[in-house]
Amino acid sequence: MNRREFLLGLFLSTAFAQESFQEFLKKELEGYREEEEGFNRYLEEINREFEEYKRITIEEFRKFKGEVLSHWDVYEATDRRKIVQYSDNFRVKRVFDFKKGELRVEVRDGIRDFKNFLKKELEDFTSQDEKEAFRSDRLLSNIERRVRKLKHIKTGELKRDPVLTPIVFGKDKVSTSELKEGVRRLIKKGAIHRGRDAKGSYTTFVVRFPPKRVLEKARQYKPIVVRESDRWRLDYPLIFAIIHTESYFNPLATSHVPAYGLMQIVPQTAGRDVSEFLLGRPVLFAPSYLYNPENNIKIGTTYVYLLYYKYFKGVKNPESRLYCTIAAYNTGPGNVARALTGTTSLKRAYKVANAMDPDDVYRILLRNLPYRETKDYLRKVSARISVYKNL
Repeated sequence: MNRREFLLGLFLSTAFAQESFQEFLKKELEGYREEEEGFNRYLEEINREFEEYKRITIEEFRKFKGEVLSHWDVYEATDRRKIVQYSDNFRVKRVFDFKKGELRVEVRDGIRDFKNFLKKELEDFTSQDEKEAFRSDRLLSNIERRVRKLKHIKTGELKRDPVLTPIVFGKDKVSTSELKEGVRRLIKKGAIHRGRDAKGSYTTFVVRFPPKRVLEKARQYKPIVVRESDRWRLDYPLIFAIIHTESYFNPLATSHVPAYGLMQIVPQTAGRDVSEFLLGRPVLFAPSYLYNPENNIKIGTTYVYLLYYKYFKGVKNPESRLYCTIAAYNTGPGNVARALTGTTSLKRAYKVANAMDPDDVYRILLRNLPYRETKDYLRKVSARISVYKNL
């Protein structure tokens, strides 16, 4: 090959290579655009489903409230601190209040042998595991059934861990004979009284437990809490203090916000942030997924990590950053920034917080946070951290 042929070949190969590279870039750019458009469509879908999720929850709450008030003068349903179950005909109501440590059974009159009936109700209620308790709650089951039809929903399986046994009997498992003997003692210890409201007469049984029994539930979740705290470089007493304040260790804690489970995960905020962080895109978490304690603590602890190490990473003092994190878990980072600066700018919030000592940050948050609930929340979580240091 002479020099002229060599140069011609080099020119042609370079031209073809340049054309191929341009085609490659064009295809890559088109692929990127398709991927970006696809992701944007996904976000639009997920936003619509978030709204549908919320609509379903509000609708079911209203429907259930109407059913309850057609049989009872006062509306009660499972919430952050209580589990409430009704019989199919709504004439029997079971309640366990985790905050008060109170077990209550209310029955519309018409039961001949009340004590024998009460014995069976207590045996069933106090021995339920998380899966059984969920199925026995008509409101929660109805929400689950409807949101399962959403396209981007992530469901889960509830565990067979006991709900009330650790509190009522002081241990995780009881034999049949221990259950019957324990219920006999409960009936002997409790009080029975009769009342009347606009819907008629009823009989109530009430028995109370010492506040320290809540620690029995804390111990039940300690392996998960410690593991997830270690994973995200957080102190486990902080997570326990949040769980205590959010739900009093009620695994079926519920809010119409909606928020679900031990750490009260809101699908539209914490759930969305965590799923995008862990999975690369936001997803919807069904109640069944969030009522699983392992899933709930994992998501809640990851959200605390995001708040502490991402949202408030610019706050240099660890104690000041902790106060910001606690408040943000309840009200969101934007409201914390607004309490410090009057704006939602986190960068400005960093500067203000860094110019003060932790006690001043705490005082300003208590003074300027927009909601009384958040101020109380900051006080409670901060105080409860020390309670769980020796658990």
